[in-house]
Amino acid sequence: MEQRRPRLVIVDPGYASTVGHHGEVNRPLLERFGLAGWQVALWADVALEAEPTAPPELVGAFSGCGYEDPRLWCELGGMVLLARRLEQQLALVAGQDGTEPVKAWLAHSLLPFQLLGLARHLAGVPAAQVLLSLMFEPGETLEGAKGLDPLQASDLATANSRIALAALARACRQQGHRLTLAFPSRQQEVLYAPLLAATGLASAGVHPAVVGGGCQVAAEAAAEDPPLVLLHWGDHKPGKGRPEALAVLRALLEGAVPAELSGYGWLFHVHGHQPLPEAELGLLRRAEAADLGLVLLLEPVASATMIQWLARCPLALLVYDPQRYRKRSSGMLWQWAAARAALERPAAACGHEGGWLAQEAEALGLSWQGPELAAEAAPGDGGPWLAALATAAAGLESEPSWSPYGRSLLLGNFSQWCEAHQQHHEADCPSEEFSGRIHRV
Repeated sequence: MEQRRPRLVIVDPGYASTVGHHGEVNRPLLERFGLAGWQVALWADVALEAEPTAPPELVGAFSGCGYEDPRLWCELGGMVLLARRLEQQLALVAGQDGTEPVKAWLAHSLLPFQLLGLARHLAGVPAAQVLLSLMFEPGETLEGAKGLDPLQASDLATANSRIALAALARACRQQGHRLTLAFPSRQQEVLYAPLLAATGLASAGVHPAVVGGGCQVAAEAAAEDPPLVLLHWGDHKPGKGRPEALAVLRALLEGAVPAELSGYGWLFHVHGHQPLPEAELGLLRRAEAADLGLVLLLEPVASATMIQWLARCPLALLVYDPQRYRKRSSGMLWQWAAARAALERPAAACGHEGGWLAQEAEALGLSWQGPELAAEAAPGDGGPWLAALATAAAGLESEPSWSPYGRSLLLGNFSQWCEAHQQHHEADCPSEEFSGRIHRV
C-alpha cells in the first residue's frame, strides 16, 4: 500500500497576482516541499486563478481577505470582522480541499487581521507544525489609514498585532501545535520583541532572505559585457524610486556621464498590469536609443534570469520613500545583494540616509551612499543621485565586505530553511514540547 504524503498548506490571502513579492516567495517553497515529498497546497486569493502562470498547487480560497482598506483593519472592530471573514473562508476550503489532516501550516507576509483569522482557525484543527515568518512590522498600515494620524494608526496596528499574537499563542497551546516564529531581519525581530514577551512567545531568530537568498548565478558576465548600474527593478507601486531613476536618465541625456561611471551601462526594469504613462515611456525609449548603454526591460522576467541581470550590477539606486519604508523591508535589496554575494563580488547602493533600508544594507556589509544635498534631491532632479552614484563607484572596494549577518541572510535559502525546520520538528519534536515554548499567555 502506497504511503500517503503528509499535507502542507501555505496560507497566503494576500497573494492575488503572480507579479511581485508573493510569487517570488511562494514558487521556491512549492518546489522545495514538493520535491521533499510533501502534498503541498497554496491557499490564496481566488483572483489568482485567472492568471495564466498561476501555480498548479493553487487553491482559490480567499476573497476580500487581502490587503484591504487599512481603515478597517487598523481599528479593533474592523480587524475582528475581517479576521472572522478569513476564518470562515479557511473553514470552507478546509472542508473541500482533501480529507487528510494538515501536518504543517506555513504563512508569511500576514497583517494582524490575517494572523488573527489564521489563529482562530488553528484553534479548531488537529495538532500540526506551524511556521510563520513575520515580514510586516507590527505597526504596519500600508500608508492607507486615511483620516488617522500616522502615529495613532501605527499604535492601533501594533495593539492589534499583540492581540493576534496572543490568539496564536492560545491556539497553539490549546491544540498542541508546534510553533516556529521567525523574522526576515534583526530589525523586525527587535520591533516584535516586546509583543512576544507580552504574549509568551519566543523567536526562532532571523531566517535567510525570503527572495534572492542562496541564489545560483550561472557565471560572471563576459568580459565584453559592461557592468551595469541598477536604476529600477519592480512593479508600478509608488515609493520604489521610479521617479528618481527616470530623473537620473534625464540627467544623463542632458549632460555628460561622470568620469567615475564611464564604462558602466544602465539597467531599468518595470512591469505591471497598467501601462506606463506616455511621458515616462517616451523618456525610456529616448534613453534606450541614445548611446548610454541602457538595458530596458518592460516585461516579466523569470527569477533565474533576473538574478543574472542583477549579478552584473555593482551599483544600485535604491531611492525608496523614507516614510513608506521607514520600518519596511525590501526584497529588491536582498535579491540584488544576494546576486552579488553569490559571486563574492562587492556592491554599493545609493538611497536616502537613516531609514530601514540604509541600516539593513550597512548591516549586510554593503556600502551605502546618500546624496550630499538630500534636501534638494527632488524626484525631478537627477543630478544629486547621479553624483551619489559616482561617489559610490569611486569608493567601490575591489573585494566584498559582507558581514557574517549578511552572509547568513544572503547565502542561505529561505525555502530550504523552512523545509529543514519542518523536517526537524517531524523527526525530533513531540507535540508536548510546544508547551515549553510559551511562557505566558
